[in-house]
Amino acid sequence: MFGRMQLSEKITMNLLLLILGAVWVIPMIYLVMYSFEGDGWGNYQAVVSLELFPHFLINSFIVSTSVVLLLLVVVSLAAFGFSKLRFPGDSAVFAICLIGLMIPPVAMLVPLFQTIKSFHWMNTYLSLIGPEVAMSIPFSLLLARNAFDEVPGELLEAAEIDGSNAWGRFVHVMLPLAIPVLTTIGILAFLNSWNQYVLPLVFISKETMLTVTMAPKFFIKEYTSDYHKVFAALVLITIPVVILYIFGQKYMQRGLTSGAIK
Repeated sequence: MFGRMQLSEKITMNLLLLILGAVWVIPMIYLVMYSFEGDGWGNYQAVVSLELFPHFLINSFIVSTSVVLLLLVVVSLAAFGFSKLRFPGDSAVFAICLIGLMIPPVAMLVPLFQTIKSFHWMNTYLSLIGPEVAMSIPFSLLLARNAFDEVPGELLEAAEIDGSNAWGRFVHVMLPLAIPVLTTIGILAFLNSWNQYVLPLVFISKETMLTVTMAPKFFIKEYTSDYHKVFAALVLITIPVVILYIFGQKYMQRGLTSGAIK
């Protein structure tokens, strides 16, 4: 279907990729350079020696890990149901689930605030975990269902003939084959949760419950701001994300292309 690319096409493609890469890399280079201006390594030392910084790291890790685990459980079960278990109105329910892709997260802040307040979840981990899981479900469900659709129905029929029930077919057949896409969903959920800024800003007022994305604001005062330490904090926040992406990029590529070919 696809022929070999000519030399001119390869050069054009590589130039476009180089430009796109520069758009992302150049700001990161400036970020690192500015973080060393002023006190040099002292900027990083000031961030790490911040009294609440360990609390920020622990809170972010707890929230991000909880989001990943809960999202994977919900999405894998829902994708299996929509893909392999037929029930009346399944297409309509699936379409309703995807409506969340069309709603900007900022537009849901007011109803989310009222919901979190009525549940008495303010200044708790649930105020960060619940909304993040809910907002991640539509896209994650779309990826997972496409991947589950690729699994031949004959495998499930063979398992059923061997006496396996629906739960057994899900655990022993579907889950092992869906590891790439579930890994992708987990990585994306962890990155989104770790980088989340708006939810802690709105739902958390207790300093010991803040996440790591709130660390830079401690160097921004009413009349003076030490932006070099702010940049240092941003670099430290980014390091876990970069490391996770480096080790998980091959799974993300496989997971994002699952369901692309029928």
